[in-house]
Amino acid sequence: MGSSRARTALAAMLVAAAALLAACGGEDSEAEKDKGPTRPEYIAEVDALCKKTTRASQPTNRKLQALVNGSGTYSSRLKRATPLLQKTYDLQKGKLDGVKSVEPPAADRPQVSKVLAASAKALEEFRGAIPIAQRGDLKEFIDIAFDANGLRQTAERLGTNYGFAEDCFAIPIDLGTL
Repeated sequence: MGSSRARTALAAMLVAAAALLAACGGEDSEAEKDKGPTRPEYIAEVDALCKKTTRASQPTNRKLQALVNGSGTYSSRLKRATPLLQKTYDLQKGKLDGVKSVEPPAADRPQVSKVLAASAKALEEFRGAIPIAQRGDLKEFIDIAFDANGLRQTAERLGTNYGFAEDCFAIPIDLGTL
């Protein structure tokens, strides 16, 4: 009987020790979870948001292109483009907000932060062009368009350098063509 009790006690201690070790391992697993997804997982999720926005933007982009190719003064075309530019801004802002809500890998947070900051700057510059288009002020619109194109290129370059799909952080229209 003594050896049976000893075996039971030993088994109980081993189970308790295993439980403690598992709990320690669980804490490490929780710490790993705090680091967020892997880079490929994060990129896949962000790229999916970008593709969704690109698909949603296509009808608006076609209408903008039709205005570019259409007739009328540049000023009148700019004015007619205003609701489409606003729609483009809204779609791109929604995409950026969606991307910001996705947790990046812990080690990549500084680099991702730079991509998002550059994208936000480019988007704000784009937003600033909308009231100018509404006024039909071609000269000022062109000035902002060229500035915005530089910011957009920076955001796009930072995004592709990180590994996002090409054009994921680009605004899908060329402001200089309106």
